[in-house]
Amino acid sequence: MKYIYTSPDCPKCEALKERCKTQSIEYVERDADRLKNPTHDRDDIDIEAFVQLSMQNMVLPVEVDK
Repeated sequence: MKYIYTSPDCPKCEALKERCKTQSIEYVERDADRLKNPTHDRDDIDIEAFVQLSMQNMVLPVEVDK
């Protein structure tokens, strides 16, 4: 399963979601705000997404394949 972390009004996020739809790739969309909220119970996917986000210089979107 693919997880995509996005934010509202993000053109790159919208383009990624559209590409997934046209290629019939199933995904779960998650709000990127959950990565910066320390009180949120993060799961393993959130942790991996945060690492990727850090490696991408905090630029969205973030994709995690599980």
